[in-house]
Amino acid sequence: MLGLVKPYKMEMLVKDCMYYKLYYCSVCRNLVRGNNRLYAFVNSYEAAFLAMLYNEMVVQDLGAVKDRCSGLPLAKVPALPPDHEAVELGAALSLLAFQIKFQDDLHDEKGFWIRLYNSFLARKLSKTFRERRKRYEKFGIDLERVRKEQDKLNRMERDPTLRDIETHLGQWGGLFAYVMSQPFAGKVEPERKDRLAEWFGHLGRILYLLDSMADFHEDVERGQFNLILQAEDKVEPDNENWLKTIYNRYQGVVNGERQRMLDLLPALGLNESQAIVANILTHGLDRELGKVHDALVQKKKDTQKLLFNCQDF
Repeated sequence: MLGLVKPYKMEMLVKDCMYYKLYYCSVCRNLVRGNNRLYAFVNSYEAAFLAMLYNEMVVQDLGAVKDRCSGLPLAKVPALPPDHEAVELGAALSLLAFQIKFQDDLHDEKGFWIRLYNSFLARKLSKTFRERRKRYEKFGIDLERVRKEQDKLNRMERDPTLRDIETHLGQWGGLFAYVMSQPFAGKVEPERKDRLAEWFGHLGRILYLLDSMADFHEDVERGQFNLILQAEDKVEPDNENWLKTIYNRYQGVVNGERQRMLDLLPALGLNESQAIVANILTHGLDRELGKVHDALVQKKKDTQKLLFNCQDF
């Protein structure tokens, strides 16, 4: 449900691409400086996106400096200082995202040595997460509330009688909206913060649905929960026509949520980030829908997973 909030470079102006990359690199440098090089792998698009919005709406400080790249130390990249408030928020979100989503993915891997390594990695990152609890208090994020909402979602996924897709989407969308908008509470106008929470709620629903569509066949093979498997009365994973029908149906839901986000966008009052956000909602999301179509309808597996996501830029 995470890792999809990214713009499409080929449809961006150079200045917008560099502006977005500034935040991605800055969050990455904060994670590495505060821990070690391993933590560059925890960085996420959502973290860069949130840091970008938070700096524009709250901090308004673009004092960048040249720093060494986490992936290629010989290269230097523009980056905000590690103690920049927006960068700290992005790093905190990356660790929280790992706790919510990435840790489960690590334990899904097969093979003795990879499971052993992943178990070590999960323990190490979880320890770092616990040691950074005060940072979440600084941004008003109640980790106990996050845990309770995540536990509720997990219980919902284990309940075979709960088949209403809107209930599942609403639960994850609400949790995502809380985490992403709570740092703005008391720092922007209440109405603007409410619109931001509403906007992120729609985005969270899109991410949950795209993730379910992309992982459909893998979840069928493993016998794991999948939103589409839960919601549909008749499931025919080997029927191409059925798969096309399912894709078209849920693509319509995604497009409906996207249109609501586009309608809300003017109320956010963005300036520097406006073009990047619009790119994510149009070109970026269209690209993700194309990947989802390949995975769901054509059963193509993703063979281009990158160690450093910034290679997209």
